[in-house]
Amino acid sequence: GPDFGYVHKEPLFEAVASLDSFGNVEVSPPVCVAGKEYPLGRILIGSSFPASAGRRMTRLVRDFLYAQRVQAPVELYSDWLALGNVNEFVTFVPTSDKKRFRMLLASPAACYRLFREKQKEGQGEATMFKGKGTALDTKRVTINKVLSNDALAQQNQYVQRCIDWNRDILKKELGLLEEDIIDLPALFKLDKQGKAVPYFPNTVTMMVLARVLGIPKPFGPVAGGECCLERRIRALLEPLGLCCRFLEDVASYHGSLGEVRCGTSVQRRPFAFKWWHFTP
Repeated sequence: GPDFGYVHKEPLFEAVASLDSFGNVEVSPPVCVAGKEYPLGRILIGSSFPASAGRRMTRLVRDFLYAQRVQAPVELYSDWLALGNVNEFVTFVPTSDKKRFRMLLASPAACYRLFREKQKEGQGEATMFKGKGTALDTKRVTINKVLSNDALAQQNQYVQRCIDWNRDILKKELGLLEEDIIDLPALFKLDKQGKAVPYFPNTVTMMVLARVLGIPKPFGPVAGGECCLERRIRALLEPLGLCCRFLEDVASYHGSLGEVRCGTSVQRRPFAFKWWHFTP
């Protein structure tokens, strides 16, 4: 149709894999890094750990993205995840202050802090996955059970180290300070291949609809009639002028290692300026 175009790239000698999914391509908001402006942001792609033989995005796609020099790509470490997509641990939300955005990171450490707070308040028997027991876990899961699970704690310490490694890269490559980052509570577990999958619906994998956020409903521990994960996320994001809407996606997406963002898209308004006139 009019004003519509696309590029089709097909690798001839490489097999495509989940790192070639476009959940593994994110773009930051506009940033200034060490005096260099990136008015269209920077492309973020997931890859293997440097010097390892892990999974990487197909070279054909990587080369195509690197050719978009005005958005100079940043390679992150995402091979620790079963799917290996960067949108499983990082996203961006708009704000009306001078920074104009915040970066959200999945954080097992933040989740353990929250659960310990609730345990100290006497809510250790608060139950997770209410109404979703068969879809998410076959046994009754409480805050006490999560905190006493040493294997799960070790797995999430490993996951947190992987995310912290990316945190340092993102701070450097996007010119961010700690105050520009918000840690959202998250938990992961490792599969038989040692790759991480979400323990409960991954709230970082949200839809950003201007100031309304479509967030996967985490089905966290219910304390005082309210999910403590939802309460904490609202406390972190609503003061920024954002509206949190929690969407149930267990049967539709989470059960297949995805979340609501994996099966939906958003029609965006184009820039008012001629973005194709920018030069690196």
